[in-house]
Amino acid sequence: MRVLAWFRSDLRVDDQRALFYACRDATRGVVAVFVVTPAQWTAHDVSDRRVALTLRQLRSLSASLMKRRIPLRILNVPDFSATPAALLALADETECAALYFNIEYEVREHRRDEAVKRVFEAAGRRVRAFHDQVVVPPDTIRTRAGGFYTVFTPYRRAWIKVVQESDDAQVLGSPRRQPASPTPPDPVPDAVKGFDLSVDRCDLWPEGEQKVASRVDRFISRSLRDYHDRRDVPSDEGTSRLSPYLALGALSARRAFHDALAAAGGHLAALDDRRGAGCWITELIWREFYRHVLVGFPRVCMNQAFKPETERVPWRRDEEAFAAWCIGRTGVPIVDAGMRQLLAEGWMHNRVRMITAMYLTKDLLIDWRWGERHFMRHLVDGDFASNNGGWQWSASTGTDAAPYFRIFNPFAQGRRFDPEGVYVRRYVEELSSFTGPCVHVPHVSSDGLFSGGYPAPLVDHAEARRRALEAFKRSRGSPRKPR
Repeated sequence: MRVLAWFRSDLRVDDQRALFYACRDATRGVVAVFVVTPAQWTAHDVSDRRVALTLRQLRSLSASLMKRRIPLRILNVPDFSATPAALLALADETECAALYFNIEYEVREHRRDEAVKRVFEAAGRRVRAFHDQVVVPPDTIRTRAGGFYTVFTPYRRAWIKVVQESDDAQVLGSPRRQPASPTPPDPVPDAVKGFDLSVDRCDLWPEGEQKVASRVDRFISRSLRDYHDRRDVPSDEGTSRLSPYLALGALSARRAFHDALAAAGGHLAALDDRRGAGCWITELIWREFYRHVLVGFPRVCMNQAFKPETERVPWRRDEEAFAAWCIGRTGVPIVDAGMRQLLAEGWMHNRVRMITAMYLTKDLLIDWRWGERHFMRHLVDGDFASNNGGWQWSASTGTDAAPYFRIFNPFAQGRRFDPEGVYVRRYVEELSSFTGPCVHVPHVSSDGLFSGGYPAPLVDHAEARRRALEAFKRSRGSPRKPR
């Protein structure tokens, strides 16, 4: 049997379950395939930087596969609807009797996979799908009532229990080398229609599993022990910056989990520690929680709020304020620094993501969906479940257990997490002359009002907070049924 191994958001050789089992089961070799779908990527707001990193990672992956005599074929079709026929045609050409792939959990991806499965099975070919994106599959953790968790803390406890009691989270390692390459590989394209790859930052986001592994090792050796203290400081290199590789699947979530656990002595008891490795693993669990929510409540994939009643919030359609937020001209230094970092690097520090998101949805009272889309269009680590979950958490439309009146004061957040203004001055050039915490309130500084052309704040925070509270209060009552 020859197997067609379909790559998607799992661009690696190490601990790649569909590839591992394809190589184990094949008797006549394995053919790998990746499908480029430009129109679908555009519809899903995939960023230019993520596409650029994807192509670079594919070139590295192709070289790694060929060392195992597995050719990588590239198909180019407009969207998901054309994928089943294109894959079946390749299976016919290469005489593949089976298709193996790893599960993606979004609604449209699930429908695509079901369509592919029907086409292949109708043609008499075997199809196998594997859970690979996560340590614990999203639908295996349930409440006592059999439902999906809606609050993180009890989900985390259940997740840890599953890991402690199961061997399913183990790393598989590298796949078996094949006896021969059934077909030559295809060249990975240098361009994709509709995407500007000139914004690529290969200096910030190098490709290849060896470089990713080196980044993991560096984070563990330098930052993991103090992660709980340093992760909220945006000027510090205290976070892992592994999110782009987890999003692409260039890094296995199981490998990341076990490497961090090993650094804490390899004992599962470390999961109960909110410091160091235990704290970072909790961030991995948040990633899995948002996939759990996505599977249990698929409406979040369909541009709807997790909390249906919040569809009644009277969001403001202020295009001018939204444009100022997008380019980092709100007059709130920590917000503007984050938005400019996003534009420059395709990435933003996680604490600042929360601050900027809450500012848009609470201070400006602009629909979280506008911000969610803007982030996806620029993030190199754009991941639907995590991005949607984070935005809905910040907007109080999602799984946050706290009431809607959780509203950050962005000026206080800046002073707390960037006390000397190092992060702000790095990205907001107009404020480079300010020293110390006064950089967070330049509009009241004795050095002069809004020096260097920096704008006044778009809104008064206290007044904006009152407006947001009133808007959410008015939205309470009979929830609107999900569409």
